[in-house]
Amino acid sequence: MTSATGARVALMLAVVGGTLLLVAEPALGLAALAGTGAGVLLRPGARAAMAALVLLVGAGALVLGWQRQDALLTVGGCLVAAAAAAVTVLAGRLPPPHRRERVSEDSESPSRDSWAALDRGEDPTT
Repeated sequence: MTSATGARVALMLAVVGGTLLLVAEPALGLAALAGTGAGVLLRPGARAAMAALVLLVGAGALVLGWQRQDALLTVGGCLVAAAAAAVTVLAGRLPPPHRRERVSEDSESPSRDSWAALDRGEDPTT
């Protein structure tokens, strides 16, 4: 299994676990889902730090669920903690998020002359 595939599996586990936590304990569920969503958008170094925070949320939910004897909270915490631990380990090998500018092939990028014409108050499209 490649690290990208492992990251996808971890993301799915975190979302399922976060949803279970959302049902059992809404504050923990929101924290897990928000951290998971933010982690997807971060670069690898920051992603590892966010995954460590989500790991703490999952571990806390696991302990709380164990103490309360709440199966939903325990399973959700276990899934979130496992997914966050995997991402913490894999974060350095995962590619950074893709941020692409969408430019159609038909359009031309504005040149310096066009910008200069705009600065002078002229319309470069005529």
